[in-house]
Amino acid sequence: MSVRVVLIGAGRFAEETTDVARDAGFTVVAWVEGLDPARAAADHDPPILWIDDQLLFEPDLPAVVAIGSVARRGTVERVAATRRLATVVHPSCVVARTAGLSDGVVLFPGTIVAARSRVGFGTIVNRGASIGHHTAIGAHCFIGPGAVIAGGVVVGDGVRVGLGALIRDDIVIGEGATVGMGAVCLRDVPAGATVVGNPARALERA
Repeated sequence: MSVRVVLIGAGRFAEETTDVARDAGFTVVAWVEGLDPARAAADHDPPILWIDDQLLFEPDLPAVVAIGSVARRGTVERVAATRRLATVVHPSCVVARTAGLSDGVVLFPGTIVAARSRVGFGTIVNRGASIGHHTAIGAHCFIGPGAVIAGGVVVGDGVRVGLGALIRDDIVIGEGATVGMGAVCLRDVPAGATVVGNPARALERA
């Protein structure tokens, strides 16, 4: 029997997340938007509801947070305080039997999570990304499409990895760091740093 879920958010990212959830066997009851009443649309599939407090809508239903921006973390934490977060895995993903996925994780089509790896609470792994064996991805991370993270890597909480980035084995990406699109990380990245290029180097702060 299909599990009913509610999506929190009503932007473009919600469209893609809805498809992933449906393909994974969930029934998406509604998008719930708490910021912009102009987005409400009863004739949308699924309907877009505007509720002043998002958590008032069918609080017993699990939620999927369909927000991909930096605002995701706060929304995930707020929603998780009162309702369960569903873990969504597209059927095209390859997840090792010994891998671990926390609540609120969303794996988009074609992603790979290898042996003994862990993906933390509320993290998104986008289309075609690959996580190597014995790698630990923290909570609230965003791994962009086509990114490749090799084995034995430690990725701290709140890290954002851009589209097509490459991260070599056995290094540490510090909490809150950003790895830019196409960057090639060959060494540890400090917490809060933004790195770009090949090889990846920290951006100068103004």
